[in-house]
Amino acid sequence: MLLLTFRAAGQRYAVDAARVVEVVPRVRLRPLPHAPAHLAGVLEYRGEVVSVVDVGILLGGPAAAERLSTRIILVDRTPPAPARPRDGADARARAPSRRSLLGLVAENVDDLAPIDPDALTPSPVSIPDAPYLGGLVETGGGLVQFLLVDRILEATPRAGTASRD
Repeated sequence: MLLLTFRAAGQRYAVDAARVVEVVPRVRLRPLPHAPAHLAGVLEYRGEVVSVVDVGILLGGPAAAERLSTRIILVDRTPPAPARPRDGADARARAPSRRSLLGLVAENVDDLAPIDPDALTPSPVSIPDAPYLGGLVETGGGLVQFLLVDRILEATPRAGTASRD
C-alpha cells in the first residue's frame, strides 16, 4: 500500500495514494455561508463542484498556513469497488461507478510512503466525533495516522467550534 503523507494540526497524517485523483496548488475557494469551520469552501475541478475541507481545522488545530507546500489533495471518496467477475459477467457489473471528489487542504504534502497494510495498527481509541481517524503506522518520517477519506464528511462540529459565516 502506498500512502500520501502530509502535515495538519502539527502532526503527520496520510491518505491512501490509490484514492488520490490529483494534488493541486492551493486556490481561492468559494466560501459556503453557515458551513462548519472545517469546510473551507468549494472549488470547480474539471466541471465538477468539489467540497474542500481544511484538515487542520477538522482536527482541532489552526487552518493550513499559506506555504508553497500547502496543497489541495483531491481524493475519491467512493469506496473501492469489489473485484469484478471475469468473462460472462453482466454489463452492469462492468460499468464504472461515479466518483465523488473531496478536496483536503493540508501542509507539507510532499511524501509517498510505501507500507505493508498489515503494519497499520488500529487506533487505540474510538472517537465518535472523528469517524475518519484510521489506524497508525510507522514510516520513515515517524508515526502517521491514516485518514479514511470516505468518512471525512461524516464529521460533526465539536461544541464551541465556530462556523464560517
